[in-house]
Amino acid sequence: MEIKRLYHRLRGTPYYKKGKKALVIEGGGMRGIFLTGVLQSFTDRGYFPWKLIIGSSAGALTGTAYAARQIHLARDAFFTELLSGKFINLSNILRPERHILNLDWMVDTIIHGDEPLSSRALSRACPVLITATDCRPDNPPQTLYFSTRRDDMSSVLKATAAIPVLYRGFVEYAKHHLLDGGLLDPIPYAKALEMGYDEDEILVVVTRRHGYRKKEESFWIRSLYESYYKDHRYRFLVEAISNRYLLYNKTLDELEQRHRGIDVIYPPDDFRVDRLSRDGKKILEGFAQGAVAGRDYLRRLRG
Repeated sequence: MEIKRLYHRLRGTPYYKKGKKALVIEGGGMRGIFLTGVLQSFTDRGYFPWKLIIGSSAGALTGTAYAARQIHLARDAFFTELLSGKFINLSNILRPERHILNLDWMVDTIIHGDEPLSSRALSRACPVLITATDCRPDNPPQTLYFSTRRDDMSSVLKATAAIPVLYRGFVEYAKHHLLDGGLLDPIPYAKALEMGYDEDEILVVVTRRHGYRKKEESFWIRSLYESYYKDHRYRFLVEAISNRYLLYNKTLDELEQRHRGIDVIYPPDDFRVDRLSRDGKKILEGFAQGAVAGRDYLRRLRG
């Protein structure tokens, strides 16, 4: 152990006594600033032991940027583009033909902007699996896992963030009708277990404090979903949206009670960013909280 520490000290690189192989990242819209802070800390300290990254929604975007060694793309987006009125437009809530979340603009600005997401770097990095929910008419929704190794990033990163109703219609890709990857698999650690990773090889980063549980949607919100997807062909989608709080809570219950060998990084109790936050001070605070959480996790690894 001490020889390894001395070797890394002489090379000027940090030594971590325990590594992980699979990184699982929750989504959460603007709450993703916490994820960005965590991954910024990892980047600053040269920590990248991953053989696989799995992300949903904002977790997919930050995880992909991190894998490409471009976490600054996600970081800078939260402080500039994503705070602008061009991305979140709540006035469109009663305009069914207009997006409330302008994901097309987000993709053009962030992924294909002045510094595009590097496809070359992604091809050399570990694969990133990106969740999305396939919502074919007259069929129960199902989670699909797209990959940076084979799929179009513009399409799947837009699809994984396409929150029902806030994004109008569906993202169509490879004959699929896609929406938010967090709808059925909000924290996709089960996928890592299914792929053969042991619990002690997995790190999960979430965007809700420890002990949080989702409440059932209000009558008004349920009515909004039911009105927008009133076509009988989408009855299974409406059912899935109505029950997602149960699925989310079950996912957390199993993570905290059944799979205790999985490491989890949580935001602190005073984390104040919500899904649609546009308060720059809260965003900056959330980023700093993520950076501290990432740093503290690595300090524990170094023992």
